[in-house]
Amino acid sequence: MDGLMSDNSHSWFPRALVIGAAVVGLSGLPVRAQQITDPSPAQAATNVEPGSPISASFRTQDGVSVRPETVRVFVDGQDVTSQSVITKDFFTYRPAQPLPAGRREVLLEFTNTQGVTRRVTWSFNVGSPIRASIDSVDHNAGNRPLAAGEILLVTVQGTPSSRVTVYLVQDGRQVQTLQAQEVSSGTYVVNALIEAKDTTREGIVVARLENSGQVRFMTAEQPARLIEGATGGVQRLTTQEVSATVSTPASSPLLPQVTNVRDGDRVSGSSFTLQGTTAPNASVRVNVTASTSLGGIISAQQTVANQTVQADAQGRFTVTVRPPIPASGTVYQVNLSATSGSQTSPTVTLRLTQQ
Repeated sequence: MDGLMSDNSHSWFPRALVIGAAVVGLSGLPVRAQQITDPSPAQAATNVEPGSPISASFRTQDGVSVRPETVRVFVDGQDVTSQSVITKDFFTYRPAQPLPAGRREVLLEFTNTQGVTRRVTWSFNVGSPIRASIDSVDHNAGNRPLAAGEILLVTVQGTPSSRVTVYLVQDGRQVQTLQAQEVSSGTYVVNALIEAKDTTREGIVVARLENSGQVRFMTAEQPARLIEGATGGVQRLTTQEVSATVSTPASSPLLPQVTNVRDGDRVSGSSFTLQGTTAPNASVRVNVTASTSLGGIISAQQTVANQTVQADAQGRFTVTVRPPIPASGTVYQVNLSATSGSQTSPTVTLRLTQQ
């Protein structure tokens, strides 16, 4: 019987531990043995990420508690105590290398305040690791130079739920860093306004994708040309031409764009403001959730904003978010979508961290 189990013995059992001669699961443990709770990953969890931290909480039962200085942590029989964070309330261990796919086992050995040594074990299954990849990098500045005031559109196709950054290397002399947003599963888009200072005869567009600690790069086949020569003779893109250039929902002007912060930025103070653009007079739905954690053990998520704001005639909108408890390290996930008439844009997501 696999499960979170405990005994008084001093030998390592690969699949189960015993009390006396009987194998006993969590529900059958003596009350005083139940001092290890909330294992993470959970017992028998499947498809666990290879780099997930391993943790559990310690609790006092009938006045009996764990002596943290006696705790030893084993993963698949290997002693990782020295690499773990152990307090009177919990332990946590983050593998230095991704765990192999398959069944993994955790053993805790500790002595309680009554002087009794106990051992607790549980298991979970690690899924196959994500293979980060970039399939393509395209942009709309290859066939002709873009003029000041136009939009550089870069589309990256790759592994979903990744962090994607686009670098524009301008004539080998400077680099612009542009954060991409995932507008649909595995499709990432950058919309960058071209300014007069961005003159580039041959720019190199490079995409960087990061997922589960893996980083991949790919360079667009065509160089990017921006406001080359005199801008007066350059034909400007119409909305229809922009939509035809990149076959993605991001080419729609309805897609909300946050202009004052980027994905991954930090915010400070008791509130923060989101400013952005969308189609004129569109309704923008804004949902913000806050996640806090302590050592990978205590995790709480709550909705701190869920409202609809109206863009003005120029498509500009503003919303102020006031978290009830703006604790340092809190991660805010911001989801925005816009509606105009019968059309609704894809959801744009960005994450911000409280300083």
